[in-house]
Amino acid sequence: MDRPADCYHCGEPVPDGPAIVALLQGVDQPMCCVGCKAVAEFIQSSGLTAFYEHRDQPDADLNLTPEATDWQRFDSADLLNRYVFADDDHAEATIDIGGMYCSACVWLFDNALEGLAGIDAVDVNPATRRSVVRWQPDQLQFSEVLAAIARVGFKPSPVAAGEISASTEDEYKVALKRLIVAAAAGMQVMMFAVALYAGDYFGIEGTIEKFLRTISLLVTIPIVFYSARPFFTGAWRGIRARNPGMDLPVSIAILVAFTASTYATWVNHGDIYFDSVAMFVFFLSATRFLEMRARHRADDHALALAQLLPDTAIRVTDGETEIVLLDQLRPGDTLSIRPGDVLPADGRIISGELCLDESMLTGESMPVQHVSSTEVLAGAVVRRGNAMLTVSRTGASTSLAEIGRMLDRAKADRPPIALLADRIASRFVVGVLAIATSSAIAWYFIDPARAFEVALATLVVTCPCALALATPAAIAAATARLAKSGFLLVRSRILEVFNLADVIVLDKTGTLTEGRPVVLKTEVLTSDAPDSDELLAIAAAIETASEHVLARGFSLFYAPGKFSPKDVVVIPGHGVEAIVDGSRYRIGAAKFVAGLSRSELPTTGEAGNTEVFLGDERKVLARFDVGDELRADARTAIDALKRSGFVPIIASGDREPAVRRVANQLSIDSWHAGLSPAAKLDLIHELRDQGRTVIMVGDGINDAPVLAAADASIALDAGTALARASADAVSLGRKLGSIVTAADVASRTRRIIRQNIAWAIVYNATAVPLAVSGLLAPWMAAIGMSASSLIVVVNALRLHRAEPDGAGNTRQAGSQVIEREAIS
Repeated sequence: MDRPADCYHCGEPVPDGPAIVALLQGVDQPMCCVGCKAVAEFIQSSGLTAFYEHRDQPDADLNLTPEATDWQRFDSADLLNRYVFADDDHAEATIDIGGMYCSACVWLFDNALEGLAGIDAVDVNPATRRSVVRWQPDQLQFSEVLAAIARVGFKPSPVAAGEISASTEDEYKVALKRLIVAAAAGMQVMMFAVALYAGDYFGIEGTIEKFLRTISLLVTIPIVFYSARPFFTGAWRGIRARNPGMDLPVSIAILVAFTASTYATWVNHGDIYFDSVAMFVFFLSATRFLEMRARHRADDHALALAQLLPDTAIRVTDGETEIVLLDQLRPGDTLSIRPGDVLPADGRIISGELCLDESMLTGESMPVQHVSSTEVLAGAVVRRGNAMLTVSRTGASTSLAEIGRMLDRAKADRPPIALLADRIASRFVVGVLAIATSSAIAWYFIDPARAFEVALATLVVTCPCALALATPAAIAAATARLAKSGFLLVRSRILEVFNLADVIVLDKTGTLTEGRPVVLKTEVLTSDAPDSDELLAIAAAIETASEHVLARGFSLFYAPGKFSPKDVVVIPGHGVEAIVDGSRYRIGAAKFVAGLSRSELPTTGEAGNTEVFLGDERKVLARFDVGDELRADARTAIDALKRSGFVPIIASGDREPAVRRVANQLSIDSWHAGLSPAAKLDLIHELRDQGRTVIMVGDGINDAPVLAAADASIALDAGTALARASADAVSLGRKLGSIVTAADVASRTRRIIRQNIAWAIVYNATAVPLAVSGLLAPWMAAIGMSASSLIVVVNALRLHRAEPDGAGNTRQAGSQVIEREAIS
């Protein structure tokens, strides 16, 4: 009995030697090695043998033989820091899945992991062969997750922040090779075709004509069997899934035209269509290549971010400096930062000041000044200043790494409009085949000699490539465009909701405002007191001893060395008392401060802000209004959203005077104060019950349920991880303007999708009658269909360009410089 040639599991040739078999569903199946045997038996014992029934055959260049790997090394602190993001209850990692090549592989991967105790979520993108896995670290170690993936025959490879997927790079290289082959061989075929067309007109010797036909056949072979291979693979996958796509009519047209031309060449009689095949494959491959590049633009952005990070950092320990690798950094480490450095980790400035270029992170074109106690992000470039930095997040936990994970999720997400387009294209394919068959039958009775030519032209011209590309090309371009502007799509359905929504609900603190206390106003209460600047400096020096949240508002005015408070006493709930330059001062509540000089209580100012008083032993000297500051572009963003047709509503848990003040400054008519998280949720439900489509913008932990309840939601990057996890998009940086840009890009995306679909309909309505009537030759049909698809993709790529907004400014990341506005 002959030995089977290939391994049942991986498809590799079975080597000579003792036979290795695995008993699967009662049948001995040949295996190439004990590794494949172990994997196959595990799949059998796990009840997952349906994988073998539904899988495609693996590509010849894929090596699926299991490898022995020491997965436990990934539990080391350095590798966990590089690859795994962990919070209190969950851990998350992005993993490249080697050996995943069809939908059955995705099914096997999902079922193998989801049956593992401790796994919370598994998101797989079969196009990039990359997965985001979330698990409970108290139940599973990272090595156990990787081993579970390897146990079913895949080759897991953890991905660090911003690493480009190996499959993405391979896809680009292979697509480029196929395109080059199609172009080079296609030019030669066209040269031979010109000679043959000239021979038909002027006459040509029979031997020369046969030679040109034969050489055309030979040159077309690599075009059909190499460059056009993705069309055949896609068509077969659609047939197996009983969901035919646009690759089916494309494949039929190529094979029918090539087979008929090969036969005509062999018998030296009849028309050949090698030129049509070459043009068809080249133009369609070029269209697919452009569409692929549009999808990869978001990867380019993530890769550019990751390349910003340095290889090492300067760590300071007990006054001694050392150069360490980034994997060795831990939260709590102190780093020395100098001009020209790139911040290696997220952290907080503990001394000094930095002027940072954050354009690649947030889209903010102008450098941003950061002072002591402010948070800074990995990847920012230091333009000026020196500082000491305390590390808060490193490796896979940094904001930069989270951007990469969000981009991975966005690529795996398909909005409803894309799914609808797929269903329409699938039904359209059946119609295309019916029209081509009908035209062949009709022309067989009209003019049998032209029946094949007309049917081929009809099949080619009606391929629904433009229709199938209309939506995904536009969404891919929009996603990449928004990523550059500091607006990351987590679920691309938000693009549709932007065009349907009429209400945008915004939290106040941290969304419309900066979310941190600042001194908004200083009022000197006595004529013989020092000026306001000196009083602020005295107050700031005393407040350095306080841990109260309001004390942070004075940090901008602290001048080290100018005033040195002594005998500092902090009285919780009242304020701080200290001696400065020989005089005793108190800062805090009015009654506490007035008690030092036994003077009358000072009058209060306007409601809405918190008042802090400063006094000495003689009298109360000054009143400081401490409150939350409007975001730099809040008024401009709200005005732009109003012009776009949105009704802004404030939903805040803050006090009524503070919310009213913000609403008045932003000219927002509808606002709600003192709302609990449950009350915010009720507000969203009430609006939706009224038939309104609601977008929610927030940043806090208590905003997470509300974000999930709205039709679509946006979290600010400065907000909590829980808020970002619940949102459909994340706005980076400190400006609300990216939300306005997103609304504009969503509108343009819808317009371009409609243009693309309209063009596809008009093209088919015009071209099909011409093809069916015999007025289009197959080469004309190939050019027409390819040009139609190319127009759709190029039109979608227009989304990469910035367009002027309503105010006449170019809507580009960070292009507007808006005067800072305070709530005063």
